[in-house]
Amino acid sequence: MSSSTPLATALVLLAGLLPSLAAADRVTVKGVVLEGSVKSIDAKNVVLETIYGKGDLSIDVKDVEAIETDGNFYLWHDDDVETVGKVVGVSPEAIQLQRDGEAATEVSTAELWAARREPGPEASLLERAHVELPYWSATFDLAFAATQATDDTLAFNTGLGIQRTRGPARTKMGARYQLGNEKKDGESRETTANEIRGFLRQEYDLTSRLFAFGAIEAEYDEIESLSLRLIPKVGLGYFLYKSETAWLSVDTGPAYVYERFFGGDTSSYPSIAFGAESDWKLPVLGASWHNRLDYTPSITDWLDDYLVRFETGLLVPMTEAISLKFAVIDTYDSTPADDAKKNSLSTLVGLALGF
Repeated sequence: MSSSTPLATALVLLAGLLPSLAAADRVTVKGVVLEGSVKSIDAKNVVLETIYGKGDLSIDVKDVEAIETDGNFYLWHDDDVETVGKVVGVSPEAIQLQRDGEAATEVSTAELWAARREPGPEASLLERAHVELPYWSATFDLAFAATQATDDTLAFNTGLGIQRTRGPARTKMGARYQLGNEKKDGESRETTANEIRGFLRQEYDLTSRLFAFGAIEAEYDEIESLSLRLIPKVGLGYFLYKSETAWLSVDTGPAYVYERFFGGDTSSYPSIAFGAESDWKLPVLGASWHNRLDYTPSITDWLDDYLVRFETGLLVPMTEAISLKFAVIDTYDSTPADDAKKNSLSTLVGLALGF
């Protein structure tokens, strides 16, 4: 009896492994059957995480001779119509889904907004959110640093960015908070940073390159003696370059800058806002690089009364959801409050959580 126990245990373990081994998706490319897990599908590529090693394989849809997924996919198309089933066919023109016992349903890739794999019972909250919120993406970053020496320093920086893309419309919103202080030997602790900034931006594509936008920004900065800065603006933008891995846009339009400083003094002026933004998916380590530049001069005093803000951020993935983030944020105010510096520069190194 005891001699059969190892064999029985091995059979039980093997039985437990067999379903997972059989659960691999299959993609046939030029006569070769590849097995793994299909992560995404669109009109141009099938991304497969193979069982043969680490990393994802991007396969041109034109080279796919057959495809069969073990699990269901959710496809959103035609004004939020949802189609669910196993993928049984794919081409540059359409994706075919099939439920058990039903005929295959074809979804045109031209009408496809998002394709997501159905999360399993052990899926995390982020994995479920990725499926249940197909038009939304978000990033939350956090950095913290403390030093105890002759000078004790403490720095904290956190930010949240959210974007919704649905057809020709894009909604972007975000907020960032920064706190820092320093205590020199024999002196009292001094605040070196206490700032919060938020923005809301709506864009709508008028053509493949031209878009309209409206935005509002708000900021508080204790070090700059700024109790409120408010900048609403509207206008038009244009994509100078646009591809699957990178885009570069410029925008301009009327704006208004309102500032209220500690003590009650205010400053305001009408402006013509100028902006530029870019996003690049780098070929190294799957990193992405985002930049944003805003220039808002006074209409009546272009040379001496203006604001310039530049932000650049690099994300380097560590896992599917967590990335290492490097960022630099620089703001220049040509007419700051009394005793405040014109330039404010911040650097950030921390972790970012995204979906």
